[in-house]
Amino acid sequence: MLRFNPSVYTVLCVWPDEETARDNLQNHPLFRRYNRMCSEHAQLLMAPVSARGAWSGAAPFESPTNAHCDADGPIAALTRATLRPRIALRFWDRVPDINAVIGSDPNVLFRIGMGEMPALHQITFSIWPDSHSMARFARHSGPHADAIKAVRKEGWFSEELYARFRIVDAHGTWNAQSFSKEFVR
Repeated sequence: MLRFNPSVYTVLCVWPDEETARDNLQNHPLFRRYNRMCSEHAQLLMAPVSARGAWSGAAPFESPTNAHCDADGPIAALTRATLRPRIALRFWDRVPDINAVIGSDPNVLFRIGMGEMPALHQITFSIWPDSHSMARFARHSGPHADAIKAVRKEGWFSEELYARFRIVDAHGTWNAQSFSKEFVR
């Protein structure tokens, strides 16, 4: 069953540099207000290592030309896709099976689904111990691999973005799970 939780907010920002990011996260009135209002929060500071595709026609994540996703060390994965309305129900029918598999995968350090318009703009965010674990889940036989095949064969998305990140800093909690230096590499 598909469930939205309107009491959970995610904020994704792209900053020109780490100093600007840290300053805004600590001092900007918006973030100060969110931190006062929420019962718990977690912050990740990340650096893109690869990105392909677009988000509302733009490429928001610039990765260094020599960057790559190392096999060792934690990696964050963000996917964002615009679903074609005619296919949305078929897409969302697959979500419970994929959630069950990713939820039982011991390699998943963290996962959340989010979106600015969740029914048609799906966003997933996950943290993996290494790129091999992430790739195994994404491409191994099972509900996620089957969904990827259907996406390609039937043209489910009108736009898609896949980005991978190195985690620079992490702190806070989410569902009592500590976001700590264990994610940082």
